[in-house]
Amino acid sequence: MRIARIAVGVDFRATSTDALKWAAESFAPDAELILVHAIDLPTPPPFAPGLLPPPEERAATEREAAESRLRDLAGFLTAANTSVEVRIGRSHAVLAEVAASRRADLVLVGPHGDQARPRRLGTTAEQLVRTSRVPVLVATNPGAGPPRRVLVPVDGSDVTPAVLAWARYMADTFDAESTVVHVLSTAAYSHAASVASVTSPNAAAAEAAVGAALRDEGAVWLEELTAAGIGRDRAHSVVAFGKPGDTILEQAERTAADLIVIGRRGTGRVLPLLLGSTVGTVLHGAPCPVLVVTEPGEAS
Repeated sequence: MRIARIAVGVDFRATSTDALKWAAESFAPDAELILVHAIDLPTPPPFAPGLLPPPEERAATEREAAESRLRDLAGFLTAANTSVEVRIGRSHAVLAEVAASRRADLVLVGPHGDQARPRRLGTTAEQLVRTSRVPVLVATNPGAGPPRRVLVPVDGSDVTPAVLAWARYMADTFDAESTVVHVLSTAAYSHAASVASVTSPNAAAAEAAVGAALRDEGAVWLEELTAAGIGRDRAHSVVAFGKPGDTILEQAERTAADLIVIGRRGTGRVLPLLLGSTVGTVLHGAPCPVLVVTEPGEAS
């Protein structure tokens, strides 16, 4: 695995320029960075079409201004190999289009807003994570250097090997330590415990035994998975109970994670509503950048 080319969404907010600088200086200093800006022209009001210049004129003016600003940004990144792309369209669609046409290995965006920890993720990042066929890195609060502590949630689905491969890349490239976590959902535990309690004279003991057995078996499975995917010397595993999204965020705080690498299954209409999913919970609450890895076979 190698990150040779990154499509970087630049909307000139502080969060996007911070993400760009972090990528150039710390995360992928040897990669080509494609600085991408989308021009989304508003529709003029039907009652006053003459108040705005024609769309072609507006597009040309905004394109010239955006290209100039992107070149200025690129000029500050003296050690980086950069190019610029300005296209007309919605930001997420333009970024996906550029990533495909330029064969990018990764799409990088900042979260919406200029606060240190934005309250809203932003529709561009959400739509990208929902539909992108290449991994998306949402650079929330990027640190001063490369990621040294990586949190890796896994669930045993088909995307898990790809998630572990990215974690191994971080270990190989940055000598990063990984915490691989599997969350046993409260619902799954409750179901197993209730079944066991029905057939036992001591319901509390039966529930406790089920919890211990689930944790022990999960720990063995997760340790083997971690050892094969990353290596025992640079990773350790944790089995936890709870709501997956919330528990992952708790683990990120507990381990002071610099990066979360998480898998996403399905695209477009196949993907469940993002804001109600584990991925959505993690993206909206993460204290650090989140790399969302796609399922095998999705990348073009």
